[in-house]
Amino acid sequence: MNKQALNFFKTAEQYVKTNFNDEMLKVENRRFEDQNAEGFLRQCIYVVVNSGMPNQVAAKILERFYESGSNPNTIGHPNKRKAITQAPLKYKEWFEALQSSNDKIEYLESLPMMGPTIKYHLARNMGIDCAKPDRHLKRLAERFGYSEVQTMCEELAKESGYRIGTVDVILWRYCNMQPDY
Repeated sequence: MNKQALNFFKTAEQYVKTNFNDEMLKVENRRFEDQNAEGFLRQCIYVVVNSGMPNQVAAKILERFYESGSNPNTIGHPNKRKAITQAPLKYKEWFEALQSSNDKIEYLESLPMMGPTIKYHLARNMGIDCAKPDRHLKRLAERFGYSEVQTMCEELAKESGYRIGTVDVILWRYCNMQPDY
């Protein structure tokens, strides 16, 4: 176990427990088997809007979107708007296919606006235990000598007793709120 990574994780864990405990517990307790099609639709929209931008900016866009009665014209990015327009029409079909897929994470990449990183965000938010290799976690993995984000999060999960997705959220939220990490 990388002691520097573990010490960093413990600092991040304390910060997140103090400031974002509900968010952390939500991820820790979420299981794919408990999800439904409507929750899948909400998470699809959430991760599409969030992709490629700071969470704080995406939250404001999502707030406008839902306040407008889910009007896709509140989404400025044309490809995101297109994906969000398709989602309410196809989400049940997509969710059924996801449920029966042998490789759920790879299946997610076939959906509109789901690329090689964002598919992990949706997977984690749906209770599939994985790490999202975003810019923050990639930097940490490199800093601590890991070749992959998933490996780093798996080791920290074993050491801490958390799920891999929870380790991801703890590290991501800490880095998101502490720009000088």
